[in-house]
Amino acid sequence: MKKLLVMNKLRITSKLLGILLLTGLFACSDGDSEVDSKGNARVSATDAAVDAQNVNSVNLSVSEVRATANGESRTVASFNTPKQFNLMAYQNGETYFLGEGELEAGSYSDLRFILSGESDSYVEMKDGSRKDLIIENATTTGYQISGAFDVAANSTTNLVADIDLRKAIVTEAQSSSETAFKLRSNGRVVVEDATGEIKGTVEGEANSGEQLVVYAYNKGTFSASEESEPAEGRTRYEGSVNSAIVAEDGSYTLAFMEEGDYEVYVASYSNTDNDEDLEFQGRVTTDIMINGSLFNTISVESNSTITANILLK
Repeated sequence: MKKLLVMNKLRITSKLLGILLLTGLFACSDGDSEVDSKGNARVSATDAAVDAQNVNSVNLSVSEVRATANGESRTVASFNTPKQFNLMAYQNGETYFLGEGELEAGSYSDLRFILSGESDSYVEMKDGSRKDLIIENATTTGYQISGAFDVAANSTTNLVADIDLRKAIVTEAQSSSETAFKLRSNGRVVVEDATGEIKGTVEGEANSGEQLVVYAYNKGTFSASEESEPAEGRTRYEGSVNSAIVAEDGSYTLAFMEEGDYEVYVASYSNTDNDEDLEFQGRVTTDIMINGSLFNTISVESNSTITANILLK
């Protein structure tokens, strides 16, 4: 009888141990599943260039970075002390690192910069004066930079928010007859590892005092109507993917270009009326030289640099 009781106790104990082991396994499995469902996102910001000669800096003060998935806003990184930086200082492939954090693995449609206060972000002029920078929903839902991207589980996704101030920043008259600047939500988010760059020199005789700007378009999307006088609150070359000011030595860089075929156009600007802005003079006729041959389009692949020299006619 005693042996039977001992055996029954052993059986019960074995069953309890089995249940405990299974429970532990399920718990570990759930934990692993939760870890596996998240990835890391690193966010940086970059810019093209502003046309206005009198603008010294465009300053943003960011307290949080969010990403949107299926209409739901998720925090990537938040800062006890806002990140303050001059976006104009990061051009030609240079970036400002904002922060990184965990996100649920999946597909996202945009990034949003939550700004710390309406007066914390501003435009500084060459003479040291400040102008208001109007940004819709700046401190609530945030400044939106659109672009689809995926965050994979157990990996890091490097994101670049290309704001391109040349298109994004426009002037807006205020009731006091003062002029303020408005930052439009027309930037783009790209996955850095899925981009390449186009760079080279612009060769040929340019007029004295002339500023040349290179614009990149997805193949077949350019329309000459974009060169007409823009409507209020818009800019010329609205459909361009990227742009770059030609440096004094003739060099230019179109950074963070997603894979695809592009056409490039060059426009001329100069200060003809001695005011604060450059005036559009027109598009310059050009040829594109790659490895000694002429091309109409430039094909970009990930992690590649295409040297395309632009010949002025």
